Amino acid sequence: MQIFLDNIVFTIQKAGGVSVYWYELLQGICNTGIPVSFLNAGLTSDNIFEKSIHYENHNCIRESWIPHQYLRYLPMRYTLPHASVFHGGYLRVSPQKNIVNILTVHDFAHERKLATRFPRGLANKQQKAYGIKKADGIICISDSTKKELLHFYPDTDPDKLRVVHHGIADTFYPVDKNTQALPFDITTPYILYIGGRSHYKNFAIALDVMTQLPSHYQLVVTGGEQWGPKELSNIQTKIPGRYHILQSVSPSSLNLLYNYAWCLLYPSAYEGFGFPPGEAMKAGCPVVATNATAVPEVVGQAGLLTDVITADAFTEKILQLENGNYRQQIICAGLIQAQLFTWEKSVRETIHFYKDCWNNKFLS
Repeated sequence: MQIFLDNIVFTIQKAGGVSVYWYELLQGICNTGIPVSFLNAGLTSDNIFEKSIHYENHNCIRESWIPHQYLRYLPMRYTLPHASVFHGGYLRVSPQKNIVNILTVHDFAHERKLATRFPRGLANKQQKAYGIKKADGIICISDSTKKELLHFYPDTDPDKLRVVHHGIADTFYPVDKNTQALPFDITTPYILYIGGRSHYKNFAIALDVMTQLPSHYQLVVTGGEQWGPKELSNIQTKIPGRYHILQSVSPSSLNLLYNYAWCLLYPSAYEGFGFPPGEAMKAGCPVVATNATAVPEVVGQAGLLTDVITADAFTEKILQLENGNYRQQIICAGLIQAQLFTWEKSVRETIHFYKDCWNNKFLS
C-alpha cells in the first residue's frame, strides 16, 4: 500500500488547526516506515509547520504548475500508481477510479454560514460536496462533525465514515513554577483567550465577561487575525489597562501561558474539534467553554461548560474556580481527560482506516 499525501494545505495557512493536524499526521505516518510520497511539497515557506519538515528525505512530486491559490480548488491532477492511497490535506480528491481516495472533513462552518463569505464560501462548499461524493473513505475529526456531515449530505453512506479524533501535542504539560517563570510582564490572575475573534468565536462576549469580573483579573489574548484600529480602540474602552495582546507565541511560551492562567475562556459557538481546550487541560489549566458542537467531546466532564452563550454564564463559571478545592479537582480531571487524545492514537487509527478502505475496494 503506497500512500500519497497532498501538502497543499500548507499554502493555505501560515498556522492553524488544519496545519497542525496535517503536520502531525504526516510525521506519524512517515515514522511507521510505510512508503509515503508528498505532493505539492515546499510551495511556500510561510507555514510554520512546513518549515520543520525535511523534504530532502522524502519523494516529493510537483503536481502541476498551476499556481497553488487556484490548484487548491481543483481535483488532484497527477496520475497515481494503481491501488495507491491518496489523502488530501484540505478537501481535495483525485478523479482516478483505480486508487483509494481519503478525505478529512473538519467542520461545516461554511454550510452554517459562519465562515468565509461568497465567493470563497461557495467554492469551499462545492469542493467539499465533490470530495464527499468521490471519497472512498471520509475521516471526521469528531462525532459532532460526523453528525453534521450526515445532516448536510444525508445521501452519504455512513459505512464510509470514520471518526478519528485529533491528538494533543506533548509540548503541553504542567511545569514546575519554581523553576519556569512566565516569560511576559503579566500579572496574575489572568483569563486566557486563544485564537480567532470574529463572528462565532464570540470575543465580544469575552470582553463583556471581563467587565463583570473583579478588576484584578487581567485578559491575555494570543493568536488569531491581526488586530485593527477599531478592535484596539474597543478593548481599550471596555477594559482599559487590564489586557495584554500577544499576537503570536512559541509553543513553549504558550504552554507557560496555559500553566499560569486562571483559566482558558473559550466562548466559541462552533468547533469541529477545538485544540485550545485540549491543550489547556493537558497543561493543567481549567477550561471554561460552551457546551456546543465538538467542545464537550474534547472536554468531557473535566471543564466548566455553559449551555447558554452569555457573559453572565461564563462569569459565573469563572468565579466558581475561586474555590481552591474545586479548582484543583477541575485541573486533575482535565489532566486525565487530555490523555484520551494522542497523535500516536490518531495516526494509528488513520492508517487502519486506510487499510480498511483499501481492502474494501481491492479485495472485496
